[in-house]
Amino acid sequence: MSIRLLRLWIPIGLLLLLIAVSFVLPSTHPHLFEQGPSYLKDEETGKLLASPPYTPSEMGPMGSDKLGRNVFFVLIEGAKYTLLAATAIALIRMAGGFLFGLTYAFLPGWVRQVCKGLGDTFNFIPLAIIAFVLLAPLQRAFETGSLYSMKFLVIQVIVISLIVIPSLGMYIGEEMREFLKNDFISVSRQIGAGRFFIIKRHLRSQFSRHAIVMFSEQLAQTLYLLIQLGILHICLGGLRMVEFGLLEHRPEYFSFINDWAATMSINIYQVHLYPWLLLAPLAFFAAAIFCVNEINSVIKEVFIEGKSLRKPKKIVVKPEIPPSSADNLFVLAGRENRRENHHESI
Repeated sequence: MSIRLLRLWIPIGLLLLLIAVSFVLPSTHPHLFEQGPSYLKDEETGKLLASPPYTPSEMGPMGSDKLGRNVFFVLIEGAKYTLLAATAIALIRMAGGFLFGLTYAFLPGWVRQVCKGLGDTFNFIPLAIIAFVLLAPLQRAFETGSLYSMKFLVIQVIVISLIVIPSLGMYIGEEMREFLKNDFISVSRQIGAGRFFIIKRHLRSQFSRHAIVMFSEQLAQTLYLLIQLGILHICLGGLRMVEFGLLEHRPEYFSFINDWAATMSINIYQVHLYPWLLLAPLAFFAAAIFCVNEINSVIKEVFIEGKSLRKPKKIVVKPEIPPSSADNLFVLAGRENRRENHHESI
């Protein structure tokens, strides 16, 4: 088995395994996700040792949150929402970007220039800021109870997808326009091929390979964006704020689906006191992004650079066997006999 094949299937297998465990483990072992003990004490002396949040040495492998829940299992539970939502966002972006690109490629020149100017202007604005401006009012509606968590999650997936479609569509459209300048496209038009035929026969087959590469790129970019939105307290499914302070403002945030960005966002202000609460979700994000980037690298090598996914078979060339000394004597004897016969005939 080739190294390139392992580099493709091991990351895919790890991501699929993480999603499967995220669905199965809460059903088979629900006690792992319940609130932990209120304190730890020495059984012999009865002395209190620690209280939540527990350090990784007190509750392995990644410590606990302020409710005493094991952070590792909280992140396992939220993996399905984070990874599946990111996958859905990447799919919607690719589908919308391809349709937008088709429309953009066949627009008149002046319309394309206007769209390109607007797109270049918005490219200087970070996507996290645009998403925050659009989703912050919905976050406030969720906090007041006017919006349910799963409905808010669906709206977030749609909004995060739509804000990228114009720029992605213009990029795909420019690539399509360059592809349409090829000579065989001009020949197809001269012999009567219509626009639908060119899209079906040429553009679809050409960009289907690029779509797979771009999908993995969009998946990694979505995970990056979720981290940035988590810092701004915009998380999948929303955050519920509870006020615990009597004389001062002490808000506490809670998540219903425990996605990775929410787990990071809830504990971001405690990074100096309890750094593992922030490092644990970042480690899960980093592992997922590394797997996606590795998949993207292999897909580029196969579909764009034309490299083989499997290890090429070695062609064994058999060496030529030199004639033995007996064969040489036989050949020389045959030559001498032919010479003697020739002289006798003369």
